[in-house]
Amino acid sequence: MTLAVAVVCQDGVVVAADSRTTLNNFRASRVGSDATHKVFGSGRVAIATWGEAFVLGRSVAHHMANFADAESGNCHHPRAAAEALADHFGDLCDQQLPTEMAIAAQQDMALGFLVAGHDQAGVGEAWEVRLPDREVELAATMAEGGAAVWRGQGDVVSRLLVGFDESLLERVVGRYGLRREYEALRPLLRECGYRIPFETMNLQDAVDLAALCLRVTADVQRFSLGASLHSPEFSWPGVGGPTEIAAVTLRGGFSWVQRTALRAGDQ
Repeated sequence: MTLAVAVVCQDGVVVAADSRTTLNNFRASRVGSDATHKVFGSGRVAIATWGEAFVLGRSVAHHMANFADAESGNCHHPRAAAEALADHFGDLCDQQLPTEMAIAAQQDMALGFLVAGHDQAGVGEAWEVRLPDREVELAATMAEGGAAVWRGQGDVVSRLLVGFDESLLERVVGRYGLRREYEALRPLLRECGYRIPFETMNLQDAVDLAALCLRVTADVQRFSLGASLHSPEFSWPGVGGPTEIAAVTLRGGFSWVQRTALRAGDQ
């Protein structure tokens, strides 16, 4: 899997993701690589991906390089870039259907992107793209005070920042028939989250927050076998490897904060 994070604050926007690829079949899972690029730049937007690592037998990074070559001149604002991404990867997904992607799409979201930058009025925002359905939706904007959003294996971050993992809690509620009690408690659960002042947050703090989300998730997965609800099955640590981070400011545009590079194995 993956964890992709976008932070929208008053100084700009930040996106981050880990670099682990896991390989799965019906018998087992294993780490395929800890050197996968999941953060990209195109024009004046930053993009992070999660979900499927390969489409039509090539990595998402390979297809993103093609997208950037073709569309970077049109990626001035995140909404337009997100819509172009939805079309580009939607066409690729359509070519792969009906194969393993179709099965994955029936069970869960197959591939997603967070696209961050500034709109035509200079307002920082992040958009979400979900494939293969080509859904494009605003995820966070400074027009509403900014926010952090996370996609992929986000259970640890949800517990840390929101106070609970809503997806897991929904499963508990369903298993034990506690829907009435859960609905009564839902307003109180919303009071458990931390108040983060994105409207006054500077860019370095946004970078640090995104990095924290990735680091804590990787560390918890390292020591945990997953939630007790899933026992005796255990979850594979899908978040790991180096963290890549990019930022976009209104004046400076896209820039790398942290990017892995090729190196010899003993360096």
